[in-house]
Parts: sequence; structure tokens; C-alpha cells
Amino acid sequence: MNMLNSILIQIQQGNFNHDELNTIADAVKFARTQNARHAARTLKVGDQVQYNGRRGWTMGVLEQIKIKKAIVRVGHERWDVPLAMLEAV
Repeated sequence: MNMLNSILIQIQQGNFNHDELNTIADAVKFARTQNARHAARTLKVGDQVQYNGRRGWTMGVLEQIKIKKAIVRVGHERWDVPLAMLEAV
């Protein structure tokens, strides 16, 4: 966590040039994509899942898995939730 705080402080102080910031952004996008792919491989339709959304922790049933998002049924509503936010219950 110390390295992350150090990078954050350096970004706030403007110590990175445009190309370095783009490299950092690409690394973050890659990591998010890998997290979504891992979630897509480990979850399957019908699983009980939970996610921390605008209404706090919400539980539902996984109905459909897309490339980076999933449809989760919560009661009578269906929500499009990023795969990286989902946790199996």
C-alpha cells in the first residue's frame, strides 16, 4: 500500500508526464479487465451473488453473464452490474 500512496502523491503533485500517465491508465484498465474475466470464469448463471452498490450491499441471482457486466435479479428488478463488483455468496 505504501507504493500505491507514493504513486498517488506523485500524480497529485504533477510529477508524471502525459505518456507516463497514459501508461498508468493502461495498466489500470488491463487489471480491471483481468478481474472481470476472472469473475466471468468463476461465476455461473443461477449463482447467488452480492455487490456493494448505491443502496449498499445487495444480494441477488445471476441471470446472464456478458463480457464485462452481468444481469442480476434482485427481487422483481434486474440490474446490470460490473463483473468485478460481484461476489459469490
